[in-house]
Amino acid sequence: MNRQSRQNRRRRIADAVRKHPPAPLAPPDSYDPDDVAAMLREIGIALVEVAQPTSIVKDRLTRIASEYTTERVRAVVLPTMLLIQIGRDAYEIDGSTRSSLQLDAAGRIDQIAGLAEGGAITPTDAVDAVAAARSRPPRFGKAATITASAVTSVGFGMMINPTWAALPGYFFLGLVVGAILMLSAPLPSLTPVLPTVAAFVVTLLATWFVAEAANDGLLRVISPALVAAIPGMALAVGATELAASQIISGASRLVYGISQLALLVFGVIMGMHLAGPVAPPTPTPHLGSWALYVAIIVVGLSLSVYLSAPRGSLFWLTAAIAVALLTQQLASIFFASIHAGFLGAVAAVLFANLAARIKTSPPAVVLIVASFWSLVPSTTSFMDVSQAATGGNADLGSLGQVGSAILSIALGTLVGWSIFRTIDGWLPWSKAAAENGC
Repeated sequence: MNRQSRQNRRRRIADAVRKHPPAPLAPPDSYDPDDVAAMLREIGIALVEVAQPTSIVKDRLTRIASEYTTERVRAVVLPTMLLIQIGRDAYEIDGSTRSSLQLDAAGRIDQIAGLAEGGAITPTDAVDAVAAARSRPPRFGKAATITASAVTSVGFGMMINPTWAALPGYFFLGLVVGAILMLSAPLPSLTPVLPTVAAFVVTLLATWFVAEAANDGLLRVISPALVAAIPGMALAVGATELAASQIISGASRLVYGISQLALLVFGVIMGMHLAGPVAPPTPTPHLGSWALYVAIIVVGLSLSVYLSAPRGSLFWLTAAIAVALLTQQLASIFFASIHAGFLGAVAAVLFANLAARIKTSPPAVVLIVASFWSLVPSTTSFMDVSQAATGGNADLGSLGQVGSAILSIALGTLVGWSIFRTIDGWLPWSKAAAENGC
């Protein structure tokens, strides 16, 4: 087999497994500027709602606009507002305080944005498709989602290598938090106080029924259950935006995340004062190092239900979680644990974007969100802040560790995107897109 034959064979294999770039439907300036502006508004606000950093949203809107118009396009993207102007006449303004981590909806929105980046969808069709995706109900019912919250709590608990007796406690407390969040969903006015309520109830129940039976410390028992109420995504995305010089967006997200974290800690403090002290745990054997590998599978299965992942994405979701956690575990050998998330985030972003080019994989946003949930950057931070606030074995240095852990994740995200964009032009997919004029 000569060299040309081998190259042709590799090309056929690559074509069989990779997604192909969409072809544009029409040249720029073929559509009404008002329709194009409406499309950019709808896609932009939808991307912001699914926790995409504003810098990435702005870049994507710029690429989309170049496929539909030769007029100058200005875009201002903020966490709760979007402003679009095309030329001097067409403009759109929209706002939203809604946020969603529903992965099937996020994946569909990303797919529509991908089509628009290639000019492969009409503006009116894009607006209709995004509106349908934003109103898509979760794939699973309330009972399944609450149960998945409990199983996710067990998975996160296994990551910190607990005792066997702690596992039922994780499930019970996760069930309680899942029920609080799910049953309060129709009442958005309660959203600001939910972290306090969830932390207060969980702390009471853990103190009275779980911590002593689990033979483990109170904060280690309650933290896995409270992951769903911890604003980890807001803190990590806000820090990423600050690192990308998006001062307004980054600062506002960080203030929101820190305030939610403070409310969570306040709920724990109130619960501890009302429930009273917990007896010191009796030393008992922990699960062992194998617990992390089982936790990867448990968290992959449970998050696919809890976050309503797209159909057929379970394998890729679990693989993304494995890449993030195992890289973080390996990095902890060489770095402090609070900084190991840096390499975990780099690996997660690279894997998500490269895997998204394969036909059977979901969009990158689905894998990135799942990876960030598995990294749980704010769980350790929450434990440290709680210990400091409640007089545990912590000091002001713990507060510095909070910022350090969050910034390491954010910096890893930024570096991961930079590396991917650098190598993206070398990949066959991107070359094919350039050849097709996409």
